[in-house]
Amino acid sequence: MKLHPILLIVSALLVITASAGAQENDNATAWGGRGILLRMTEQGATLQFECAHGAIQQTIQPDAAGNFSVPGTYTPERGGPIQKDNASPDLPATYKGSISGDTMHLEVIPSDKRLQPPPFTLTKGRMVKIVRCR
Repeated sequence: MKLHPILLIVSALLVITASAGAQENDNATAWGGRGILLRMTEQGATLQFECAHGAIQQTIQPDAAGNFSVPGTYTPERGGPIQKDNASPDLPATYKGSISGDTMHLEVIPSDKRLQPPPFTLTKGRMVKIVRCR
């Protein structure tokens, strides 16, 4: 049975795409917990919350005791459609916490303290599904 050349090309592209995606994901370490997913890279981290998202633009380097405190942004979201001229602003925020083994305790402190979420406990390698409020 002879395979059609187009099928061979498509198959090769799928393998290359899957490999590239796996390599891209290998560069990020996932930490998950109730209502939060954090993807950490050497450049920083992205965070997904149920009704917000955040970003850290530097490496999270815990001290000898496992504690860290890094600046970032926290962007609250709300359910329903969002108008372009009424989007939530990226608020300056401090992400502080501690890492011990595969457990991270994280506190998000946005510049507007009224929007501060409760503290989180995350587990390294735990992928969680975030139910978005949008």
